[in-house]
Amino acid sequence: MKNRMLVATLLFCCSLFSSYLTQEEVDTFYKQGYFIKRNALLESELKLMDQKSSLLLKRILNELDKEIYPFSEQDQKIYIEGTQIVFIKKHGKTPSIKRFVGCESIEQSFQKVLRSKKMKETFFALLNTDAIEQIISQYHPKVPGDGVAFIKHRDIRYRKEYDSSWEDIGGNGSYAVCIIAIDPMSKENGGLIIDKKSYPKQDGSDIEQVVMQPGDMLFMHPEILHWSESNFSSITRRALLAGYCVYGANHRNYPGDCTNEVTLKNPFTIRDAPWRVFGDTNF
Repeated sequence: MKNRMLVATLLFCCSLFSSYLTQEEVDTFYKQGYFIKRNALLESELKLMDQKSSLLLKRILNELDKEIYPFSEQDQKIYIEGTQIVFIKKHGKTPSIKRFVGCESIEQSFQKVLRSKKMKETFFALLNTDAIEQIISQYHPKVPGDGVAFIKHRDIRYRKEYDSSWEDIGGNGSYAVCIIAIDPMSKENGGLIIDKKSYPKQDGSDIEQVVMQPGDMLFMHPEILHWSESNFSSITRRALLAGYCVYGANHRNYPGDCTNEVTLKNPFTIRDAPWRVFGDTNF
């Protein structure tokens, strides 16, 4: 009996050691609804993300400048190489890209971080589960003057709107997101803003401007209220997003050829979610 307990403890400790977060940091995440892991990326990983995200942004902005893409005051969505690109193209202005959804399809090097074993081990520990599903794989470029901003919201709202059958089967939100800074992130270039009293929910508000450096990771609970303003600086505010849920919480395909991958912890195996295998034409 003692030997089994010792083995279980060692396995648990090994799991935390291989993730980005320690158990103390996981506890802090649930206590305040978010946690910033400083200098989480290796220098080589950050350099690769910097190079690839810059080239991708330049390439797609040039593509959207073509006449085949009409002008509109509303959001437009197109698919390029399995990635959904949400953008606005107004008369007399450079196209603004809001986000790349399923970004690992169009730039597979993003998988080096967003779908790494270390990232998955982090979400296993964060969500306290043995099976996770990746539903968010996004790239947010935020170019100076592009006018891109995001309204106040809780991520759980979008999970439930997209999947009416969403279930908090883990009892802890069953979902978390990681935002990875490629550029410095501050008020000036449209960095994230958090209401610290929105989780756990309290009266009033306590607004914090999140400041991050390249390679920092922000982990957020789906119930915390957050938003961001436009980029008024002279530098980009590029960020990658990885979102995982407890397997079984979600019941729909997310846009992008790379999403809806399920990973089992023991043994470590990967497969497509059933809604990916059997198809979902609702998006």
